[in-house]
Amino acid sequence: MFRVVILLLFTNLFFTLHLSGNISKYINMKYAFLSKSMVVVLFLLTIAEGIRWYLSDRKLQKEHIGCDCHHDHDHEHNHKHSHEIDKKTVSKGKKVKRFLSYTFVLIPALTGVLLPVATLDSQLVNAKGFQFPNLEDGNDKYGMHQVLNPDMSQFLGQDAFLDLVRKESKSYKVKEDITLTDDDYLKALEVIYNYSGDFVGKTITFKGFSYNGPNLNNNQIFLLRFGIIHCIADSGAFGMMIQFPNDIHIPNDQWYQVTGKVDTVYYPPMKARIPVIKVTSYKTINQPKDPYVYRNSFN
Repeated sequence: MFRVVILLLFTNLFFTLHLSGNISKYINMKYAFLSKSMVVVLFLLTIAEGIRWYLSDRKLQKEHIGCDCHHDHDHEHNHKHSHEIDKKTVSKGKKVKRFLSYTFVLIPALTGVLLPVATLDSQLVNAKGFQFPNLEDGNDKYGMHQVLNPDMSQFLGQDAFLDLVRKESKSYKVKEDITLTDDDYLKALEVIYNYSGDFVGKTITFKGFSYNGPNLNNNQIFLLRFGIIHCIADSGAFGMMIQFPNDIHIPNDQWYQVTGKVDTVYYPPMKARIPVIKVTSYKTINQPKDPYVYRNSFN
């Protein structure tokens, strides 16, 4: 019975995530067909387990009725009774272990539905640390928490990644005014970071939430968006440094749309020159309905 309940709860969890649209907070939606297929599989497994449990319960009921018909044999009955006490003691221990294991499995199935889905913001950036392990230790790429520059090389390999960015850069280098949309945000950032010198002087418009990172001047701030490559496990805070003409104080997690000219600046924590947008105009905006961006193509 517990297995039926667990399967039913997990079926409901993934069905609810798709129905509400919150599934996009966990995976890149180009893989949505996989989670939709899982809903169907879980539902079928729930039915199968329900049938198995029903047949098993019917069988136990028949055995119990058959056992009641043999109470005339007192000696055998007493022996069985003693044996059943030992079995019940062992069974009680198994039930406790089973209860604990089922409880741990039930927690994510229940909290996934009952607790609200949190949107990633600057608090997570602070919690993980605004650092660049890929530059300090190139061997630890699987534990990498990406910031600013999306680095697809850890998924494609360095040579394939450089070839991909070279091909993708062709459609951007010919433009003088570039707008980063939700669909090409990560792709465009990869190109800009890898060919930043070719974009100096060009005008770029993009949006994101503000983040007061380390080692910034009083007129500088980062504008970021959380991007998902495949799922939430490989998400990162991607964006660019923006620089205002005058000193300015902007709190974290304020959404802006900015337009400005591309330049480069040496950023000590990254030990490299990175793109900076010298702001010519900006405005506050509401958080988008879907605040995340996704890597939708690799061509």
